Amino acid sequence: MDYGEAIIYDKRTYLKIYWAYLVDTQIILGTFCTENYLNLLVIKLSFFFCTFQISFFLNALFYTDEYISDAYHNNGVLDFFSGLPKSIYSFVATLITTNLLKMLSNSKSELMKLIREERKNKEYINLINSKLKKLRNKLIIYFILVFTLGSFFLYYVCAFCAVYRYSQKYWFFGCLESFAMDSLVALIICIVLAFFRILSLKKQIKFLYKLADIISTFL
Repeated sequence: MDYGEAIIYDKRTYLKIYWAYLVDTQIILGTFCTENYLNLLVIKLSFFFCTFQISFFLNALFYTDEYISDAYHNNGVLDFFSGLPKSIYSFVATLITTNLLKMLSNSKSELMKLIREERKNKEYINLINSKLKKLRNKLIIYFILVFTLGSFFLYYVCAFCAVYRYSQKYWFFGCLESFAMDSLVALIICIVLAFFRILSLKKQIKFLYKLADIISTFL
């Protein structure tokens, strides 16, 4: 809803708003805990697996000789803080890449806006059909990209595991660190976004409402 509609109709509690933001930003919750009527499960599942593929690939890509050297000089042990920078780089790169793919795969907001604003229009059916044709083309591009990137990621990770056989454990732990970091950041940012939204509606501060919308689009 836009700001004017939200002031009138959005009567949710803070916890409900927080949960809505969390489901929208957390990949596991967004895949398995949301309805599928405007975002099909098969699309959400493909995005879910693609997100993990990107994370695993980037953790392998950022696994430089410096980390190998640190593990060698530390008797084969690579502690949490040594691998933390790599996990941060992977987290940021994953966030950027998945947001670009989400623009192609997730059109729920576009469909909801069209349904809400044009459902009384005489040309409503034609408008819907036109929008669905555009979305079909976006999904074709999306699945081509996912298949191509997924094949490349699989090849690269297999090559990495073959070359760095004794570093596979640290690479895998790095992937888990990136995922844990993503979850923690989502939990914290959603607390702030929910606070901004409920404060903006109760105190009628439009700037906070717009700020929360802008931040949420990048998660």
